[in-house]
Amino acid sequence: MIDNCVRCRATLAAAAAGAVVLAGALAAAPPVMTVVAGAGVTGFADGIGSEARFNKPIRLAPFGPDTVLVSDIFNHAIRSVSKDGRVRTITGAPDRKGHQDGPAATARFASPHGVGTAADGRIAVAEAEGHTLRLLTPDAAAAGGYVVSTLAGTPGTSGGTDGPAREAQFNSPHAALWGPDGSLYAPDIGNATIRRVSNGVVATVAGAGGDKMVYPMDIAWMRDGRMIIADAGANQLRTWRQGEPLGTLAVQGALATPHGVASGPDGTLYVADMKSQRVLAIDAKGRITTVAGVDGQAGGDASHLNRPAAVLVHAGWLWIADLDNHRICAVPLGR
Repeated sequence: MIDNCVRCRATLAAAAAGAVVLAGALAAAPPVMTVVAGAGVTGFADGIGSEARFNKPIRLAPFGPDTVLVSDIFNHAIRSVSKDGRVRTITGAPDRKGHQDGPAATARFASPHGVGTAADGRIAVAEAEGHTLRLLTPDAAAAGGYVVSTLAGTPGTSGGTDGPAREAQFNSPHAALWGPDGSLYAPDIGNATIRRVSNGVVATVAGAGGDKMVYPMDIAWMRDGRMIIADAGANQLRTWRQGEPLGTLAVQGALATPHGVASGPDGTLYVADMKSQRVLAIDAKGRITTVAGVDGQAGGDASHLNRPAAVLVHAGWLWIADLDNHRICAVPLGR
């Protein structure tokens, strides 16, 4: 089992001293990681910094200039976190597990795992337990400021059928990523594929042929337009572009359950490497640098992570969803 939301240490001394491993050699110490929100315990509370409570935050998406969205699995909620640590619930609640569309204030979700924001303000949610892709559309007149609808999938029914969006089936979709043309992409881990929703139709775009993936967990766009896929089950990063077969990104070192992936404006890739308890940076030559965490050591202080699940480059920070510490962390970039 890759993690409990899925159906689904040769350098320890140096790392503990704050050093980074880069292509087998010691490099400069990484920036200091900051705990933005959460306190290492489960719960459901809005507030600022350590006042806030999460219950397994797993995915991140941009949400305004200095804010990110967080999918909070066992609170069955979508939350926002600003750079000053302020946490607000957008929709959902731990006592409202289920499937219900309508105003955000009363909508119900079942273990939302992925979240993605579109340029027009819509929010897509990959609902793993409900096997659907949901949509939050801004509506000032609706309670909660959004109207929730089901974009694709059959609520509560798993499968792999393509076709009209509301007749199609998913099997534990784990992330949501908008494409430049307005299509929505989702890694569908139960089917080990990448699915696309475009013009009301669901299609399988990667993983259905001879080149299989194992557990495609997260996806992001690379600077060159390719999609990068974190295949946690294969310990690989795969690449895909329309009209091309799946590729495999060459890296100088081993990955251990890459669960989340993000791309920076300079082309650097960032990986939430869950089993090694680290966040990694990968440059254009495939060289790996530790950005946060200590190799093989789980912990809850400002130097350690506990099963990092997602990363996001936004507002000058590398944001981290620290799953089993129930908190959101960040590392400043460009310093």
